[in-house]
Amino acid sequence: MKIRFSLLRHLSRGGVLALFCALPWLNAAGMHGISGSLFALDIFGWPFGDPAALLQALAGGATPSVRLLWGVGSSLVLAFFLGRVFCGWLCPYGLFSEAAVALRGKAARRGTATGRTELFSRIAVLALGIGLVFCGYPALTALSFPGTLSLAPLMTFLDGPGRLLFDLLVFPGTVLLLEFLSGERLWCRFCCPQGLLLGAAAWLGARCGRLGRIWSLPVRWQAGSCSCKGEQPCGAVCTLRVQPRRKGGPDPLRCSRCGDCIQTCAGKGKALTWMR
Repeated sequence: MKIRFSLLRHLSRGGVLALFCALPWLNAAGMHGISGSLFALDIFGWPFGDPAALLQALAGGATPSVRLLWGVGSSLVLAFFLGRVFCGWLCPYGLFSEAAVALRGKAARRGTATGRTELFSRIAVLALGIGLVFCGYPALTALSFPGTLSLAPLMTFLDGPGRLLFDLLVFPGTVLLLEFLSGERLWCRFCCPQGLLLGAAAWLGARCGRLGRIWSLPVRWQAGSCSCKGEQPCGAVCTLRVQPRRKGGPDPLRCSRCGDCIQTCAGKGKALTWMR
């Protein structure tokens, strides 16, 4: 049976979105096993935190709590071992972003930017966000689209639908419109500070060799088994424009472990596989 990674990912991220939509009412009913948002999440006593939230606290002169440090550490350790699985399998914004690009269609996609261009762009956005925090504006919170989407249902529960419309339409909605018009996942590739920080942890895990692959499943390309000539369907299917046909596998800074390239690989010898 052929595994449909794209369907599994859509169901996974849709489930995350549905959970956060229901969470305020579940918590109000006394069910607190899962609480918080993607800024700071508690799963049956184990915290997970947004790494950018820690940077914002430090840049704003606040002393981060032990729980925030623990939560951010949990997120980075997860990325160290599993890569950017949050981006590919859990991020609710990624669900909307892929949908916007899919609605636009492949005909709108032109060329590609290098990984270095994307890296420098995201570093610049992160640096700008930190600079704005120094000036008193919590920019890194505003730049966290996953956190915004996960927190919007709670804000609606507390403040009414007006806050929901503001949180979703003013910034993420505008970016989604630009992604639809361009046919490119602009935010995830060029802006997202969370993706940059999780990608850095994933890159470190890949650099640590077997230690960083104890449980992870990075993609491996076997050139000798590849039967594609010219056209590369595995690269074309990646909405983040990561090239999987690369010695050592796709760039861990950019790869979200979505599995679409493996699913699409047409090589008889299965040139793209999960590395074990």
